[in-house]
Amino acid sequence: MKNLENVKKLFQDRESVKIFSTVSKEGEIHSIVAGSIMVIDDDTMAVAEVFMNTTCANLENNNKAALLAVKGMESYLVNATMQKRHTDGQLYDNVAKQFAAMNMQIKSVITFTIDKIYDESAGPNGGKQLF
Repeated sequence: MKNLENVKKLFQDRESVKIFSTVSKEGEIHSIVAGSIMVIDDDTMAVAEVFMNTTCANLENNNKAALLAVKGMESYLVNATMQKRHTDGQLYDNVAKQFAAMNMQIKSVITFTIDKIYDESAGPNGGKQLF
């Protein structure tokens, strides 16, 4: 993730809280808890779509999203642009298998290009752009 190991580590931490925010065509912000936010590589993140009806409708009209991970005093915000909604292929199959083990079925895996990363931790670096 843009060589920011601390950011990647927090998004991969199962105990961190992950928030996924989108904006409707009317400009209304919609945020959900999305434990499935994952780092694919230094430039790409993804989210598994399980329900997300409002979120996906928002992404159809505005492909921008914000992904936030928080644990204790540490927090990072990723501003991202939707790439694709995957309904098949290796990424989809791998994530679907993980969710099936939890008795859940996914509709898709949505990938995002990382645009900017901010340190949102409580402290002097809060709000500082890292990438």
